[in-house]
Amino acid sequence: MIDNGEEFLSMHPTQRKWINKCSMCHHRGYKPNILEQLYPYPPTETRNLRCYFKPLALNNDGICDDCNKLLKQKQNETY
Repeated sequence: MIDNGEEFLSMHPTQRKWINKCSMCHHRGYKPNILEQLYPYPPTETRNLRCYFKPLALNNDGICDDCNKLLKQKQNETY
């Protein structure tokens, strides 16, 4: 079963460049700075990304904030 976000991306494959995917949990979301990069007139398809995805910031390792916090907790427990 394809979710709505994946269906949207299959219909608009050029919009995949605006999607972040966490390398640990594989959660997907749009790049938080998308509107800044497309200012002042983002394409309609890009604005529609916000309907199907939430913003997802990644660190330099490609890990979302939630996974990064869990990873730090695990590291602190082992030391």
